[in-house]
Amino acid sequence: MSQTQTHGGGSLYASRVKIHPKAVKGPFRRAKDVLGVALMIVFFVSPWLRWTRTGTAPDQAILLDPVGQRGWFFGLEIWPQEVYYLAGILIVGVLALFMTASLAGRVWCGFSCPQTVFTDLFIRVERLFEGERAARIRLDKAPMSLNKAARRAGKHTVWLLIAAAFGATVTFYLADAPTTLVGYLTLDAPLWLAGIAATFMASTYLLAGFAREQFCNYMCPWPRIQSAMLDDNSLVVTYQDQRGDSRGPKRKSQTWEERFAAGFGDCIDCGQCVQACPIGIDIRQGVNADCINCGLCIDTCDGIMTTIGRPQRLIRFDSFANARARTEKRAEPTRLLRPRSFAYVAVLAVLGIGLAGAYAGRSTLDVTALKERSPLFVALSDGSIRNTYTLKVHNKDREARRLELAIADAPEGMSLSMLAADGTATEAFDAVDVAPDGVASLRLFVQAPRGAERPEEVTLVVRDADTGQTLREGLAFSWPGA
Repeated sequence: MSQTQTHGGGSLYASRVKIHPKAVKGPFRRAKDVLGVALMIVFFVSPWLRWTRTGTAPDQAILLDPVGQRGWFFGLEIWPQEVYYLAGILIVGVLALFMTASLAGRVWCGFSCPQTVFTDLFIRVERLFEGERAARIRLDKAPMSLNKAARRAGKHTVWLLIAAAFGATVTFYLADAPTTLVGYLTLDAPLWLAGIAATFMASTYLLAGFAREQFCNYMCPWPRIQSAMLDDNSLVVTYQDQRGDSRGPKRKSQTWEERFAAGFGDCIDCGQCVQACPIGIDIRQGVNADCINCGLCIDTCDGIMTTIGRPQRLIRFDSFANARARTEKRAEPTRLLRPRSFAYVAVLAVLGIGLAGAYAGRSTLDVTALKERSPLFVALSDGSIRNTYTLKVHNKDREARRLELAIADAPEGMSLSMLAADGTATEAFDAVDVAPDGVASLRLFVQAPRGAERPEEVTLVVRDADTGQTLREGLAFSWPGA
């Protein structure tokens, strides 16, 4: 890869050096494994869960159907005009990320981010075919051979299979999962679904297999955003320089007392923390915005400290306030729960309760009346004035509804009629039937007799004949000369 040169001949650009993270054992590695497996299971299994619903509704528990313009999450159902519920859920999620960042930095990035989870999985596959860190580095430098080609082919084949499974699973959330899978196997899946699957497959293969930490460093905005969320009490991965420095190798014949007397600390400068880091940073140089707080450097450093007989946690999760207190030999303050944390919790609770309350109290019947503007009104031969409206009734229930329509707040003699199937205006009608989980579109006529009062608006009253639920919709009424 070429480098850009300055006028003085110095380089402003350094080509990427491929990172080969070493395998690590420890509590943070186990936590990443457990959480990664749990997230994978949830993601790949959820589209196959069934949920019994009445009528023609799908039986898939979680489904975001762009064709049917509906979303289902177990017993919840979201219509297109209720997209604000999804917006509210996204706001809650963002605030939860802000709270997490204020408590423990980029711990979301290190343990739960899809990029991290799939990159971790791809590295495991790479390790399976190409060996541990040193073996992978040697293989990269070795000339192409049958052995190298076979290992690379096996690795990329498994990567592509994982990426294909991910891309297909994304589409299982957008259409019935069993039907979509059969469509893929028989090459009969809708083109738009196949396109989405191919897009996610390609992005997973490229980002988790090749971009890796470059996605986090250059493409993702979250590292820069979360920096503004940190304060002195946020937990981040830190190196205890007052204990570890000065750094340097330790001779076997040298006692720790002799080492300390010579001005050295606990760090033997083995570089294992750098080799374990999936981002490739050296945490000993100070807190780094690129650090994803995965804790793998802590695990590997703890192992080294145990081997050489020194206390663990030379690298650990700590706050800036604690680090300053240790440097100044003061008591370390512990303020994980602080006013800012409680403020986040309070806001999240209010938003969560508000969303739940709004959904629980939402109407299962929506009425929208649109006035026809060309013409605004029609003067009939008997002198009466007629306005035309398009009425849309959304029935969100699983049972059919019979709705009674009437006009209120109107002058005496004003009547309501609708367009019959043969295209003629009928007389006033008693009720309209709306299918379960459906939308009825009606063409309504409101007619005022000659000489009637001239209100600017009348009220359409829609009443459920069975439950008595009533909705009122204002109708603007146009008159000659108005």
